[in-house]
Amino acid sequence: MSDRPVPTPSEDTAEFWDTCNDGQFVVQRCTDCEHERFYPAAVCPNCWNTGSEAVELDGSGTVESFTVVHRAPTEAFEGDTPYIVALVKMGSTNDVTVLANVLAEPADISVGDSVVLAWEDRGDKQLYQFELAEQ
Repeated sequence: MSDRPVPTPSEDTAEFWDTCNDGQFVVQRCTDCEHERFYPAAVCPNCWNTGSEAVELDGSGTVESFTVVHRAPTEAFEGDTPYIVALVKMGSTNDVTVLANVLAEPADISVGDSVVLAWEDRGDKQLYQFELAEQ
């Protein structure tokens, strides 16, 4: 089995991945329109302003949609199928939508479920994923 991939930070994403390594999920908030955005970018997709500030989210979210992956995309994930990939709505303004794994059995997840961040150590990086919140 091969090693799982890790992100290669760019100039725009380096700060995000550094904060993940500290166990924090930090997004950008536009200093003009206050739109919270994820994935990190040089400009706000809402108003095209280039100013932003870092905002740490509390790590909770809601499953908006999901799929169950039955066929591994690479050898690195062959032992993990089936697994869940979901769109998770996060943030105080619900501007942030994150695509991520959810650590749950496929029969146990539904649209609308509450989830919380969970971290996976992958080499010298910590990658975000989610698990179902305690009900």
